[in-house]
Amino acid sequence: MSSGAKVVSHIIKEVTPGVTPNGTWDTLRLTGNALTPTVNTEVSDEITDTRLSQGSVATSIDIGGDLSAEFSFGSFDQLLEAAFYGVWTGDVLRVGDTRNTFSIAKGYNDIGVYGVFKGAHVSTFALEIPEEGKVTATFNMACLDYTDSETPIVVTPNAPTTTPFLSNNNVGTILVNGQSLEGVACVSAMTINLDNSLQTQRCLGSERLGPGAHIATEAAITGSITLAWSKRAWQIWKNTFTRLPIAVEFPITDSLGNKYTFSFPAVEVDGELPNGGKRDLIQIELNYTVAKQSPTITRLAADPDA
Repeated sequence: MSSGAKVVSHIIKEVTPGVTPNGTWDTLRLTGNALTPTVNTEVSDEITDTRLSQGSVATSIDIGGDLSAEFSFGSFDQLLEAAFYGVWTGDVLRVGDTRNTFSIAKGYNDIGVYGVFKGAHVSTFALEIPEEGKVTATFNMACLDYTDSETPIVVTPNAPTTTPFLSNNNVGTILVNGQSLEGVACVSAMTINLDNSLQTQRCLGSERLGPGAHIATEAAITGSITLAWSKRAWQIWKNTFTRLPIAVEFPITDSLGNKYTFSFPAVEVDGELPNGGKRDLIQIELNYTVAKQSPTITRLAADPDA
């Protein structure tokens, strides 16, 4: 029998998609690893001299699932890079066309069962900043192959990062079109969603368990922002009709001084007029969609000598 506390995950960047390289693995800080192979089947339609089913045949195998985590500085930079199909350049990340894939090891250490998910692409990424609670990240992975064994796959990995995980209290001043919303349109919650619109290509004659390729198409970036209803919030909401994009920027800084700054130069907003009872605080949830200009993430590590 196995304990969830003994399910340990490691990651290593691949040079060739689907091929696990030699090298040192990194230990992932996760709250859940739902990676799994899923066999797709079709049942027989044969008619014989019995009413019993004639069984099924495997037609394809999908390999993937969610990696869920409490967001912290420096812990997921390579996964963020893969999600954006980009490269950290001068500590700035933007959407690009560079494919980054990984081998991810999932070890059930207490029962001695070890699996490796190869050719892992980041299909979707979600960041949730609640009104009260931890900032959480979810990376949905789409993989090309899977193997497992009773022999440990990862030996002497790098230790996990030790930066503190983040909460809603770590979010700094939120700017819309360069102006602070403090005191004029309180923001209580935000989400960010990135979908690489991966298309799966099946190939006959492949020796892999999974598909022949995962191909990224449109980078669809959406999200939501919850605002206290005010005149400023109304002015922002009015852009729904004109489709005039707005710019949104905010930092997240941990207790050590490490900081990510999320910048969305152009997003279109949508939403309905809010409603509420006489004892309610009126809020509006605006959905946004990135248009034409790539968002950026800028990272700034704290000065260790400060």
